[in-house]
Amino acid sequence: MRPFKLLRPPLKVWIDLNILYPLPPHHASKFNPEGFDVRRVVPGDLVEWSITVDGDWLGRVTYELMSRDRSETVTHWVPSRALKPL
Repeated sequence: MRPFKLLRPPLKVWIDLNILYPLPPHHASKFNPEGFDVRRVVPGDLVEWSITVDGDWLGRVTYELMSRDRSETVTHWVPSRALKPL
């Protein structure tokens, strides 16, 4: 099995940031409205699939990470369980 598969054109997907950035057990920090909002599902582009040595699938995605007054384009590998077709 080949470990990498490029997707051309990229696929439109939903990325569940709650899965990507889970809260730790007994999380008790204060809400900060100026911070990045990682408690949402955002649209993105899936550009590549890869498999880990353990057999888990990862997708390389690009999406916008948003705060109240800032938007940051992010590209990185995420677990397949955080991705759904758009």
